[in-house]
Amino acid sequence: MALALPGEKMEIIYILAKVDAAHVETIMKDLKKVEGVKFAHAVTGSYDLLIEMKGPSLAKLLSRSIKEIGSLEGIQSTETLVTINLDD
Repeated sequence: MALALPGEKMEIIYILAKVDAAHVETIMKDLKKVEGVKFAHAVTGSYDLLIEMKGPSLAKLLSRSIKEIGSLEGIQSTETLVTINLDD
């Protein structure tokens, strides 16, 4: 698990996923094993899951989301939202 040092900025991304209903429980269990995943919730609407990832490197988060989350059995498609800090 990546922890921020004092004063270190943490990057945050949200992943919206469409999934095969038959694989939801397995996907939720597998997401707990992915470094950086802070939560995953089943949601209503156009997508089935909302996943939050945090870490010190945006590049690593995006890579992990593609390689580890996008490749899970039952994931049909994802859309990734990168947060921006308007205070800087």
